[in-house]
Amino acid sequence: MFKIEFNTTTELGKIDTEDTSVGEAIWTIHPYYENDVFIQWKGYQIELDKRGTISDIYNDLIYLLDELQAGNPQFTISFLCSGFTAYWHFRVEKNVITIHPQFFEVAIKRNDDYLDMKEIRQLDLDIEIGFDHFISEWNKLLKSIKDDLLKVGYTEDLENFEYLRNLK
Repeated sequence: MFKIEFNTTTELGKIDTEDTSVGEAIWTIHPYYENDVFIQWKGYQIELDKRGTISDIYNDLIYLLDELQAGNPQFTISFLCSGFTAYWHFRVEKNVITIHPQFFEVAIKRNDDYLDMKEIRQLDLDIEIGFDHFISEWNKLLKSIKDDLLKVGYTEDLENFEYLRNLK
């Protein structure tokens, strides 16, 4: 099972006219470091926050989605954030994505308990996901972020806004 759930931010920060990129703007408008993005992954929950993690890995996410949409059958994405450090190795065959993750730093829960990295490394977390479903889940989150950016006054002139521009 793969699903991305997220809290919509009710309190957004104010625009910073010195921000030049989407990643900087995401950090600016989400005023708190709180787990507000939850990835349901094969019976576990990966917890991320928009201010720290999503702002840091935004460009990696766009690269990941671009690689998939370009039809690349095999590639690796590196997420290098203090709260989420991982390699995801992708293989795509017949509209099915297989991800073999290697986690080095991550907040993963089973039920209500966080797992330590030793436990996480012993798990089989390889997952198969439908191609369209995987992209749709990320696009829902990114569309919400786009709406937040525009709501506080950022424009499509931000660096790396291209992918967001096409989300409806």
